[in-house]
Amino acid sequence: MQATDFLRSPRELDFSLGQTERAMTAFVDEDGSQPLANVYSLQDASCDRFNETTTESQRAPRAAFWRYANYVAKRAKADQQVIGASVTQLKPLQHGWQVHLSDGCRFSTRVVLLATGLTPHLYIPRPWHVWWQHLPQEQAHHAFQLDYANGDFKDANIAILGSSNVATWEAAIKLAEAGAKVTLLSRYSNPIERQLPFAPFWFQKEFIQSFSQLSWRERKRSLKKPRIPASAMPGMAARAKAIGVRVLHHARVQYATELWGKVQLSYKTTKGMQAERFDHLVATTGASPKLRNLPYLTDAARNYKAPIIVSGIARHYPILDDAGRWKNLPPIYPLGVHALTRAGHAANTLASATLYLPLLMRTILQDAGLTDATDVSTA
Repeated sequence: MQATDFLRSPRELDFSLGQTERAMTAFVDEDGSQPLANVYSLQDASCDRFNETTTESQRAPRAAFWRYANYVAKRAKADQQVIGASVTQLKPLQHGWQVHLSDGCRFSTRVVLLATGLTPHLYIPRPWHVWWQHLPQEQAHHAFQLDYANGDFKDANIAILGSSNVATWEAAIKLAEAGAKVTLLSRYSNPIERQLPFAPFWFQKEFIQSFSQLSWRERKRSLKKPRIPASAMPGMAARAKAIGVRVLHHARVQYATELWGKVQLSYKTTKGMQAERFDHLVATTGASPKLRNLPYLTDAARNYKAPIIVSGIARHYPILDDAGRWKNLPPIYPLGVHALTRAGHAANTLASATLYLPLLMRTILQDAGLTDATDVSTA
């Protein structure tokens, strides 16, 4: 999300792909500094005291990583192959896809890689729908869409609604730094703080490779076992409280309504029902990726009865075959978080792009009958 100051990425999750000069730790910024030189390694993360000893100098600043990614893209000339239009429809063909664009153009391609991220899949809890939809758009926000840099939040009274995950604390910190009076309502107690959200082996190429070679039933069974709790990076709760964020634990949102130009929020705590008025509500409720709900894929998924997994931690994710392909459709390969059932929890991080995708690219091209990578399109 936009509010992230530091990424959770270890140094192994860079874009070097075997070229040492493109490594994260070798990146030289415009001012001559090397802001990513000391980023922690997976070996560092395996230490039991890692979360207690990790310092800011060992983390990857988001802005610096963004500049590093752009540097790699320019070096690889990947930025020269960008079309400045959005996809409006993906239409299945006998041997591929017809891609319709917002500028009226269309073209055919043999393969589509889906790297849509989380933004098209923002999640608002179902019980909230009945009242959330009636709140003014300028007062009810999802954290993934909120413009922290350009919004006028000084002296505004803002409620953050979340579950003690990283987005909850990031939003609270950023808005407080912008001069807002922030109240954080968390369903849980203090967050579980750790730099890595998953065990380090989910970021190791060998483990991802062995996991991806299991049948989808075995992968699904494996994903059901570990419960990944909502977590924040070390020190976030203390930082939020230090800049004046008011924190209400075990607070469960009941409903909200517009009242006299503000939003009245009703919530329940251990002390009973409470009600307060705020200028803004910010939902830090994450995303629920459902590829078949993407507007440009809805018709194709329905007409081809593209299957999905319907239960467990991998619910709503498409069933992917041994090549990472979405079954029953022409060659289409979900990446990023959509590849959870293929790459496991590594799919929730840059590991999907830096470790998982290179393992599968040759298989993808072979499966699609391609020998030239220039015939691959990304939506």
